[in-house]
Amino acid sequence: MYHADKAANWNCVKCGSLVCQECFPAHAQSDRPPYCTLCGGDMRHLGVRNSMPPFWSQMPKFFAYPFALNGLVFLALLAALSIGAVKLFDTQSIVILLPIFVGVSLVIRQGLRVIEFTSQGRSRPPSIGELFDGNSTTLKMLGLLFAYSLLVRTAGHFGLLGLAAMIAFSVLLPASVMLLAIRGSLRDALDPAQVFQLAASTGWSYLGLVMVLLITSQGPQQAMQLLPASTLQHLAQSSPYLLLMMFVVSTAYFNMVMGAMMGYLLFQHHEDLGIRPDEQTSGTAPADNKALEMARAVILVRESRYDDALKHMAGMVSDHPNDIQVLEYHHKLLCQAGRDPERVVQYTERYLQALYDSRRKNRLTAAVDAARRVVPAYKPKSIALRVALAEEYFHQRQFKLAVELIGMLHKEAPASEEVPAALYLLARIYSEGVRDDGKALMVLDFLLQKYPNHPFTAEVTNYRKVILSLRQTAQAAG
Repeated sequence: MYHADKAANWNCVKCGSLVCQECFPAHAQSDRPPYCTLCGGDMRHLGVRNSMPPFWSQMPKFFAYPFALNGLVFLALLAALSIGAVKLFDTQSIVILLPIFVGVSLVIRQGLRVIEFTSQGRSRPPSIGELFDGNSTTLKMLGLLFAYSLLVRTAGHFGLLGLAAMIAFSVLLPASVMLLAIRGSLRDALDPAQVFQLAASTGWSYLGLVMVLLITSQGPQQAMQLLPASTLQHLAQSSPYLLLMMFVVSTAYFNMVMGAMMGYLLFQHHEDLGIRPDEQTSGTAPADNKALEMARAVILVRESRYDDALKHMAGMVSDHPNDIQVLEYHHKLLCQAGRDPERVVQYTERYLQALYDSRRKNRLTAAVDAARRVVPAYKPKSIALRVALAEEYFHQRQFKLAVELIGMLHKEAPASEEVPAALYLLARIYSEGVRDDGKALMVLDFLLQKYPNHPFTAEVTNYRKVILSLRQTAQAAG
């Protein structure tokens, strides 16, 4: 373990090493198990439940879940439907059953979708549009409740044995509801084998969930009882629609809370239950192969196996020849090892070129400084790189290093197209940095004489005039 504060997600079956997902970002759903970086054995995924916060610590989040935007919109919709039903329909008429059925159906459907969403790792409630996906789980839920009520009623005729059966049915009902939510099949939800398997897969946490659900299910009644009796009586007489609206909204609220609880437990065990997490919202998207291979190199370094790490990174450079992250880490290891100057020169040039091509010039000097700790006199072979580096050193006010890179380019590479730009930069370094206008004018005169027809001849001429003017002003003031 390299992060003592994080739970392990992977375990090597051969050497027993334990690593978290950050240190070993492999995908748990891969066709074959990934190999251990240290010994080559198979790595076994321990599941997200090993790293997820315990169910009990998430209670505040469960009760805050309905207050997300989609949850509030749904509660507002139910409130409007409740008030509209009382205002538009005669409560004594059979027609009132229509809005009642619609409201109950929406609450049931929302609860099932909440279970489904949270079981996939989604942190937000479903939107109104997401309640309707074509699956008639609302009617299936009513069928499930009807089937359980028949079982409980039948068990009631068998004395103590029947009482035990009634308790067992009540305990297993949440498992059936969860199966219906994630599978969408009433047959699966009523299959004793699948119901027992789900309850057994979640272990003791399931029994804890049942106890919490039993308490939470009393929420709507307890919420209404928080109001004084006189207030309830007044509302019943003067504004019964408000009383109905409050009860409907509180029922829907606690229904979402219970759905979030059940879904979270399912997500903790989603690998065992075959639930595919939502990749966009749960953070369980497959890690790319490059990230895993980079992590292997980091593990080798932490184990002080530097030669193995360098060999591994050399292979990565071959596979990802233009990847900045790969080239950077390989270059860092080479310079830290400091045992192979030739490779440092070779791969520094390659890394610098990649930085230059990707317009990350601000990182050039750090790479050269690291290389010079191994090869003190290192200079890139590329003239364009040397000019770019000199410009960066100039901006950093490291004028001596800048001059070393381009001061003799007109002799080292007289045919290079970069020489005029290098000479102009050199003149600016002498004038603006070193404060030696004499050398700056010498360079500018040489540049104008050697390259009289260059595109920026006019700019160079103007710059020379500025230096002369400032020089004359300074002499007059002196």
